[in-house]
Amino acid sequence: MSDTTIARDLVTEGIAAARAGDSEQAARLLRRATELDPTNVEAWLWRSSLTDTLADKKAFLAQVLELDPNNLEARKALEKVIEREGALAERAGDEVLYCTVHPDRETMLRCNRCGRPMCPDCAVRTPVGLRCRECVTEQRSPIYQIGASTATVALILGAILGAIGSLIVPMFGFWVIFVGPIAGELVTRVVEAATPRKRGRTLALAASAGVVLGYLGVVATFLVLSGRLVFLFNPWAWIFVGLTVMTLFARLR
Repeated sequence: MSDTTIARDLVTEGIAAARAGDSEQAARLLRRATELDPTNVEAWLWRSSLTDTLADKKAFLAQVLELDPNNLEARKALEKVIEREGALAERAGDEVLYCTVHPDRETMLRCNRCGRPMCPDCAVRTPVGLRCRECVTEQRSPIYQIGASTATVALILGAILGAIGSLIVPMFGFWVIFVGPIAGELVTRVVEAATPRKRGRTLALAASAGVVLGYLGVVATFLVLSGRLVFLFNPWAWIFVGLTVMTLFARLR
């Protein structure tokens, strides 16, 4: 599956999350979509609507207009951002803010959720703009809260499917380059089905570790049975493992 196709799927998921009210999840999915396909206008436009940071909003809209100069929606939104920046600049000239945590530090930053002033050391960049540490802790999406049991499920499934794939996929030889991503997508789908509404780096790491362990289990089994390290030096097996891990991270991050 190409990056462009994966990006389109992520945009669809991101829009659905945004409409369901999960802005943080939507922002993460759309950010990943633009990483995979920087030419996806819809992803940039939706990202601009989800962030509360004017600088980010302005940058995203500028990217839309660079890709599609005739996009009226982006042009009007950018004009509003510029107007708002001007109004805030005038207001900031009369207001001195001090960090809530470090009262001796002047700042021009505010948390875009609670509005508390914060210094650069206290600010945390999130997919929806700068926030204070308290709000980041409170608002962490449950989708990215991976418990030990969920990680274990992903690890075990990754190991089982990694072992099976390591035995079967290398038989395709050169064609593993094309079959590998499909196998990787299958592994990802199974992990997603077994861990509903969960994703994130931790889940991807657990599943990827399982795939590697599954492959190493096959190597160890062949070593014990035949005394040969056949699979350890099989480049197609390594390609399969690599493509599967890449797919897991692309889909589960």
